[in-house]
Amino acid sequence: EAMALHKKQESLCEQLGDKARLSACYGNQAVILQAWGILNEAMALLKKQESLCEQLGDKARLSACYGNQAVILSDWGILNEAMALHQKEESLKEELGDKARLSRSYGNQALILQAWGKLDEAMALHQKEESLKEELGDKAGLSVCYGNQAVILSAWGKLDEAMVLHQKEESLCEELGDKAGLSRSYGNQAVILIKFKKYRKAMEFLEKKEIFNEEMQNRTGQVQSILQQANISFRRLRFIRGFQLWVKSFKLIMSFTDEEQKLFIIQMTKEGSRLRKLMD
Repeated sequence: EAMALHKKQESLCEQLGDKARLSACYGNQAVILQAWGILNEAMALLKKQESLCEQLGDKARLSACYGNQAVILSDWGILNEAMALHQKEESLKEELGDKARLSRSYGNQALILQAWGKLDEAMALHQKEESLKEELGDKAGLSVCYGNQAVILSAWGKLDEAMVLHQKEESLCEELGDKAGLSRSYGNQAVILIKFKKYRKAMEFLEKKEIFNEEMQNRTGQVQSILQQANISFRRLRFIRGFQLWVKSFKLIMSFTDEEQKLFIIQMTKEGSRLRKLMD
């Protein structure tokens, strides 16, 4: 319904020659298309929006347009171009004094730097992001920022510091009722606890993660948690329990749709790579 209304608005704006509203309309449609995963069409609309914003000198919308294009490019794995656009976004946000979107730009750039293995630079940007999030009282953004910094600390082997940040992340997610964030935090804390050989506590976190993913109907996340529990059981020489958990995960996987299976393979490949680096 929203897309249909935006299409009507687009037609009227074109008839009236209202470039400012037309630009906003393109951007709104692109956001919906991004949410639907129709990224090629979203990018095409963002390019049209960018052109109009440049004509109008609309720096606020132009900076947002750069950021949205950069997110799509990151999803496509075109990180050099994504970084260039985030830096253009950052420059405009600083000029406009838009601290909220500037903090997001810092966070997105930091994630690209993490992907490149430039962890010192990534941490510096996450800390700038953290400072702005605290100033703005953005608890949701702050929880994510804590989690991302904790991942870097884990990669550096600073597991105690990482655990402190994950616990701060957990506290904020509980306050906000953010089940997805809690699930992510529990999983990351469990990995650290496994490293410390605190298997019982790790199992408790993974059981919580499984419950949250089941409630959110995130079956790929649910299977990941069950498999992690199985691995802990095998480490503790509890072979029957480990086998039971493997069977449970297998049954759930067999009920996946084709799309869920693809997503699961992608997530497990990424997770496996990350866990190998941490557990080395």
